Amino acid sequence: MNTCLIPRNLEELGEALGQLTGKSLILAGGTDLVLQMRAKHLEPDVLLSLSDVSALRDIIITPERAVIGAMATMARVKEATDGLSDLQALADAAGGVGSPQIRNKGTIGGNVANASPAADLPSVLWLLNAQVDILCPGGLRRVLPIQQFFQGKDGRKTQLELGEVIVSFTIDRTALQGWRSAFHKLGHRSQVTISRIGMAIALRLNSEGIIEDARVVAGAIKPIPFQLPAAEDILRGKRPEPTPGLCIALGETFKGNTRRVYKENAAKGVFEDTLKLFAR
Repeated sequence: MNTCLIPRNLEELGEALGQLTGKSLILAGGTDLVLQMRAKHLEPDVLLSLSDVSALRDIIITPERAVIGAMATMARVKEATDGLSDLQALADAAGGVGSPQIRNKGTIGGNVANASPAADLPSVLWLLNAQVDILCPGGLRRVLPIQQFFQGKDGRKTQLELGEVIVSFTIDRTALQGWRSAFHKLGHRSQVTISRIGMAIALRLNSEGIIEDARVVAGAIKPIPFQLPAAEDILRGKRPEPTPGLCIALGETFKGNTRRVYKENAAKGVFEDTLKLFAR
């Protein structure tokens, strides 16, 4: 490595982004990148650290919207959203990432930008229709819906171009009024585990506790999260109670979405565990 850049604000960051090449790397929390650098013996010509840009760590939540900086750690995301019914899925996902040490270092922006199929936060941000604020070289900004962000071109995992970084994620809470959300994942163990299925669900109930509308987004099945309209149709008009019949029907919606038979069979249990969270 020849150069390490440590900008102190967004203006300096925009200037630094213009110095990056195809061999450069951007360091956020480092929980993914450091492992990749060691495993693949990566030697960037420029390493750009985001650690000193305080604006990237901001979390601002009002009744109208939630703006979560890309460098906000998982621990801070959980703390800021836990108990907010519409954003509870964010707290569930962030609170289940790795160990306490990883949650204190790993960032929401890194989790999304790394674009691992097994990442937990992308499916929740997809569920909540988050907008991704991107900083370009020179300080220009552009905004993409999270659903478009993962549709990269020319072999890229995301829409991020050379020299671009995520600044923040914005969620319109006015569109989520009356909604409750939850996230649950299936892994090989209960703690410090990688998702085999990630289930993000948002429900809007009427005064009698009947589901008027539903959104279901699955992760760790395909390269990017995907919505399950068939599961949403099944949930509408029901109560959010994980009865065996309902969970079996929901689990059937996974058929044709994965080549791994065990995931089709396990989906019933993941739906059951996720629906139980709505009883909190």
